[in-house]
Amino acid sequence: DCKGKMSLAAIRAKHANVSLRGKNAVVVGGTSGIGEGIAMRLAQANANVTIVGRSRESGERIVEEMRQKATCKDAKFSFVPCNCFLLSNVKQTALELQQKHETIDYLVLSQGMATLQGRTETQEGIDQKLALHFYSRWAFVENLLPQLNKSDDARVLTVLGAGAHTTGYKQYKEDPHMHTHYSLSNAAEGASMYNDIACELYSKNNPGVSFTHACPGGVRTNWGTEMPVLVRCLVRCAQLFVKSKEDCAEYMCVSLFDEKYKRGWHLMDQYGGVAGGNKLHMSEGGVALDFMSAHLRETFSKCMP
Repeated sequence: DCKGKMSLAAIRAKHANVSLRGKNAVVVGGTSGIGEGIAMRLAQANANVTIVGRSRESGERIVEEMRQKATCKDAKFSFVPCNCFLLSNVKQTALELQQKHETIDYLVLSQGMATLQGRTETQEGIDQKLALHFYSRWAFVENLLPQLNKSDDARVLTVLGAGAHTTGYKQYKEDPHMHTHYSLSNAAEGASMYNDIACELYSKNNPGVSFTHACPGGVRTNWGTEMPVLVRCLVRCAQLFVKSKEDCAEYMCVSLFDEKYKRGWHLMDQYGGVAGGNKLHMSEGGVALDFMSAHLRETFSKCMP
C-alpha cells in the first residue's frame, strides 16, 4: 500500500541539492539495472563511486557516463571486476577496495539473478541465487566494516525484497543452505528474510552504521535475461508499466540521503517509505539473530579463510 507516500517529484526536489563531494561509495552490482541507476545518482551528487560487477565492458562504459554526469570534476569513478558467486572472490575484491578507500560512506548491494533453475551449487557449495542475493552481500559488509566504521555517517543498502516476502523460510535453522528444502519460493522468502535478519544483526554490532533492506518494486531493467524466451518476453511486456531504473534509484537513495535513515536498521519499500517486516524473523527475535550470527561465521570461515 503506497497511500501517503511522497511523490517522485517531491523526493527529487528534496534531493536536488544533496552534495556528496568527498564521500566514497561502492556499488556492487553497479554494471546494470538498479545498481547502475543508483551509481549514476550518486555520481550526480558528486560522490566518488566505485562500481563492482562482472562485465568490464559495461563497467568501463558506466564509469565514463558517471564522469559526464558529475558536476564536480575532482570526483573519482572506477570499476572493479568481481564474480560474486564465490565468497573467496568477494574477499579478494574487498581487499582491493580496502586499499583504494580508507573510508567507505555508502555501500550498495544489488547483485542478483533471476532464473527458474533449481538449486545450483557454486564451487563453495552455496546455491548460486543465495550466493548473490545474500551471502556475497554480507561478505562484502563483513570485509569492509573497518572502512564503514571510519565514516561519520556510513550507510549500507541491500536491494532485494523487504516487505515483499513476509512469510519467511521456516526451515532456516535446520537447512539454511536449502540443501533439501530448495524451491523458488523458499529461495525468495529465505534470501529476503536473511537480509532482514542480517540488517538487524550488523546494526546491533555496528551502531554507527545504518543498514537498510529495500524492495525496488517493478523496474525496467534487463532482469530475467537467464529466463526462457517466452518468460522473458512476458517480463519485458510487463516492464512497460513499471518505473525506470532512474526513478527507482531516486527512491532507493532516500535510504542514503535522508536523515531519518541515519544509523539503526531499516526496512524500506519501493517508494522510500517503511516496509513491513518478515513475520518469522519478528516472531523468532533473538533466536534468529543468534542463529544467523553463528551461521555466517561458519560460512565465512569456510569460504573466506
